[in-house]
This record gives sequence, C-alpha cells and structure tokens, in this order.
Amino acid sequence: MIENLNKEQQSIIKNWQDSFLGKALASHTREYFQHNPILKEIPDNSKQDLIEYFYKKIFDMSTSDEPLLSLRGYIASYVHSYAIFQVLCLSPAEKATSFFANNPYISGNLSSHIKSLAHYNKEINDLDIHNAAISDTELLTFCQTKTAISMFYMNGMNIVRCELKDMVKKNDWLRPFIESMLIWEEDTCRKNIGLPSLLKNKGDSQFHSSFLEFVTNGTADPLTAWQNQEHDEKTPSDLSTH
Repeated sequence: MIENLNKEQQSIIKNWQDSFLGKALASHTREYFQHNPILKEIPDNSKQDLIEYFYKKIFDMSTSDEPLLSLRGYIASYVHSYAIFQVLCLSPAEKATSFFANNPYISGNLSSHIKSLAHYNKEINDLDIHNAAISDTELLTFCQTKTAISMFYMNGMNIVRCELKDMVKKNDWLRPFIESMLIWEEDTCRKNIGLPSLLKNKGDSQFHSSFLEFVTNGTADPLTAWQNQEHDEKTPSDLSTH
C-alpha cells in the first residue's frame, strides 16, 4: 500500500499504523475495497493506485503549515466530486434509503438523461460518448464508480477530521454540506439540459453553492455561518437542508 511512497512518507504512515487513526483508516480501506459492491470489482492495480493516492493526501495534510485548512480543502473537493456523479446515477430507490430521502430538491431521476448530461461533464465526455457503442448503462456504471471512489476519500478524510476534533457537537456540518452540494449539482444539471428547477427561489442554487466557501475557509461552524447569511430575505430555517 505504501511501498511507492518516499522514505519520509513511509515513516509517517507506518507510525500511524498502530495508532487509533491508523487502525481506523486501515479498517475503512478494507471495508471499501473488500466489501463495497463496486470497488471490490475494480482491478487490483487500480485499487492500489487509489489507496496510495489517499495516503499521499494524508501525508501532504500532515506536513502542511495549516493541516486543518488542507483537510477542509480535501473534504470539500471529495464531497463536490461525490455530488457531481451521485446526482447523475442516483435512483429513486437509492434516494429512499439515503439520509436525504425527504429532500424535495434532489430528484433521483436524472439518470434517465445521462447521455444528454454527459456532454457537460468532462470526465464522462472523455469516454467518447458520441460513440454509439457506449450505452447508458456503461455511463451510469462509470458514474457509480466515481461516486464510490469519492465516498471512499470523503469518508476517509472524515475519520481524520474526527481525529483533529474538527467536529460540532450539535448539528455537525458534514451531512448538510453534502446535501447542499447535491442540491446545487442537481440544479446545475437541470439548467444545463433545460429541465425545470426544483428550487423555490431564484437565488437558492447560489446559496447552496456558497456552503463550499465556509467549509474551505476553515470556519469553525460552517453550517451555522452558512445558514446565517442573508438570502433573499429568507430566514435560515427556510433554506436549510432537511
């Protein structure tokens, strides 16, 4: 897993292996790559690359002058990536079992427009979607794989977040942040292909996207700070996620 890291990186990672954090990250990695129905099927060399990338990011964060800001940046990036691909492949049945099941602004129906939406996503477009041989099922499988990878990184970094005590005891910000990114990406997709917005107000999409800034700038309680913004004369409770 860490053989391709340099000696300094290997030393830091090995020192963590017997720590609570190291054991938690090892368990997290095994869970995703041995039991996740999507990730367990990818080639072993691809698994190795993904795991090494993850540990390199942890090393970069640990040697950063501002580890918390680095961590927040990683979390924001992986949550956003998760949202981008999740809204494209989310089914109504999957939504029904999620923590955002009751959110009316995340439809779970965009997968039926996957070919049209693929033109607006560079990574999917690079698959040569103009090739008639590429089916909707293959595009959805690609999105599901990208979603699972983003979840592995996102939830792994959340373990590190717990270790750094970057938590809010009441009303922690991570799930609401994920939900807002999903809302934002759903609305972006709808605008791209001319579907009607599910949002109530014109500025709601921008409001949800602004959550990103509060996470990345290191605000101690991003959720409260984000909710307390002025937004179209609405109260925070009118615009909070479910």
